[in-house]
Amino acid sequence: MKNLFTTFLFIGGLLVYIVLLGNRGGAPAGRTGAPEDATCASAGCHNTTVNSGSATINLGINDSATTYLPGATHKISISITDAQNIARNGFEIVALDAQNSNIGEWVLSGDETRERSFGGRRYITQTNAGSANSAWEIDWKAPDSDVGDITFYLAYNDANNNGSTSGDDIYTTSLGVSAEVVSSVNSINSIEAISLFPNPVQQVINLKIGLTESTNLSGQLVNLSGQIVGQLFNEQLSNGIHYLSINTPPNLASGLYLLELRNLNGGVKTVSILKQ
Repeated sequence: MKNLFTTFLFIGGLLVYIVLLGNRGGAPAGRTGAPEDATCASAGCHNTTVNSGSATINLGINDSATTYLPGATHKISISITDAQNIARNGFEIVALDAQNSNIGEWVLSGDETRERSFGGRRYITQTNAGSANSAWEIDWKAPDSDVGDITFYLAYNDANNNGSTSGDDIYTTSLGVSAEVVSSVNSINSIEAISLFPNPVQQVINLKIGLTESTNLSGQLVNLSGQIVGQLFNEQLSNGIHYLSINTPPNLASGLYLLELRNLNGGVKTVSILKQ
């Protein structure tokens, strides 16, 4: 009797595990349409033609930026415009370098997304809990150094919610980004060292500047279109190490910006900042 009870207990536990595993949901790994990937439009799956629907799939990084900041965590946004039915949707995304190898690190939270692995690549897809969404935001941490161009490959399932795989529309799209690097033009020779923290920033920029001689420095924040979004400081600084705590402009949108340091001789030094 004890062995029979143990057997039933094992079978019951196994069934619960299978149900819970099945309820996690999401696309099979390797269905983004990336090089060497298939899509869910194939026969035996959703059996349709890719990108034959009338919806538009939106894929962005940090509010439509085209660059990534090495070592920083970026917000990847996924959404759809003119969906046939927003009650049930799905996606799968992967980040690849120029050699089509997995790159970066996905940082997941909550129960609406999950990770799958296949062929050395890490894919993110929705769970059953997340399939009621039509838009998702996922954190992705860039590699610590400039690795060249990176491409995000996305497949999106615009489901019609009829309880089967028929009538669903499958879309694929991609987003290419390049590294945003610290640059200097007519460099300010008196600046021996410069660093800022934290990066990404929220409200306050902590700036450490090492000067070899007394210098008048001004700082301004510039967006990637070259527009000045804030004048931050203008000070006469002696030689040595200086620590400046600077508030970002009120209501500054999230995204990538450039902190431009200028002296009276026209020298410029530029540092990239990611605003959360």
